[in-house]
Amino acid sequence: MKKREFAITLVKTLIIAVFALAFLLPLIWMVTSSLKNTNEVFAGNWQWLPREWKWGNYAAVWTDPDVSMFKAYLNTAFITVIGTVVQLIISSMAAYAFAKVRFQGKQVVFVLFLATMMMPTEVTIVPRFILFKTVGLYNNLWAIILPHFFNATAIFLLRQFYIGLPDDLMEAAKIDGAGHLRIFGQILLPLTKASLISLMVLSFISCWNEYMAPLIFLIKKPLYTISQVIRWYMLDDLQRYDLNMAAATSAIIPVVILFIFCQRYFVEGIATSGVKG
Repeated sequence: MKKREFAITLVKTLIIAVFALAFLLPLIWMVTSSLKNTNEVFAGNWQWLPREWKWGNYAAVWTDPDVSMFKAYLNTAFITVIGTVVQLIISSMAAYAFAKVRFQGKQVVFVLFLATMMMPTEVTIVPRFILFKTVGLYNNLWAIILPHFFNATAIFLLRQFYIGLPDDLMEAAKIDGAGHLRIFGQILLPLTKASLISLMVLSFISCWNEYMAPLIFLIKKPLYTISQVIRWYMLDDLQRYDLNMAAATSAIIPVVILFIFCQRYFVEGIATSGVKG
């Protein structure tokens, strides 16, 4: 019996390992391509490892006089930190209101709010462009930051978590004279740590990888984000696949580090969202 269980476990492990390797192959290809010359990346006699390791590709990306990767890192970090922090604050307060506060028309408002999730982001590009151009935010990092403040998906996930928290906690706090602000900040918010961290990871990745909006709203090179720097090396007059891969590899480092440290909370937050009890 033990041999059979061992064999089943071994087969499951091998299957998972194959799928894990399949997911890692594009990442491995990107890293190895960043250390090749541009002709080797898509050469006919292609091979995984470079014939000559081009570590200078990273130096070229970070010291390029035309586009600054360092400045792009700072711009992207500013967008990501502000956008993520404010989104978590707004989403957690809105989720608490939808889950625990009774007010007239709550269900109607929530349904209308969820309906915005069905609207493609591309539909809002023209209105956003007109709005930001009118108020003077064109060619400004705030044109990228402000839309990240409000996220229907984040509010929905946190609402499901708040619904799962027992109302007895609120009733006990109300007996002691606590208002909604104190109940939210001191009692319920600390219990949503796992969900908040999982949403922080999702929001961080969304802000960090933002591609379409910077192309539309940021046209000055000092305002470039990482995604624009990566695109820069694919322009017709450059076509430097090696530098493109080096820039992309540099871009994923913060995301990988964040996920490594937060993966336990991320999995826990996703698993417990929507579970009542």
